[in-house]
Amino acid sequence: MSTTPRDFRAVLRAVLLALVVVLAGVGAFTGTARADSARSRTTTAAAPAPAPAAHPAFAPSQPAPEPSDVVQTYFRVINERDFVAAWAIGGRQHIAGRSYDAFVASFNTVSKFDVTIESVEGNKVAVELDATQTDESHRHYAGTYTVVDGVIVAADIHPK
Repeated sequence: MSTTPRDFRAVLRAVLLALVVVLAGVGAFTGTARADSARSRTTTAAAPAPAPAAHPAFAPSQPAPEPSDVVQTYFRVINERDFVAAWAIGGRQHIAGRSYDAFVASFNTVSKFDVTIESVEGNKVAVELDATQTDESHRHYAGTYTVVDGVIVAADIHPK
């Protein structure tokens, strides 16, 4: 039995989708989160990753996760340096016009993000971010992420 290039591409797509599901759909939503108050949650974490995938962040047969869980997972995988999962969860959508390499490079001076969910209204998640820099200084940001079908599709984040 011979394999055609079309068969190979179909198998490769299936393998990449399975990888994204494993990285983002199965284990990504079980990250560490602790309640800081009745209305806010903070997530922290920190490890390397392979090349980007262009598939949804969750398996199509699964219901879309809660928008706040998507945002927390996004920062957890960034803190773990799993930029492939971060790219799939929303990196490619909310940095329109930038390449995967530029996305990864944008985190060169950040050692960790602490994200606090301030509120959720529909698919908009209001956050406060504390970005610990590699020199141990901190930068603070606030704004919103818009989540649709388990993927961050827009961000409006500004320095505080």
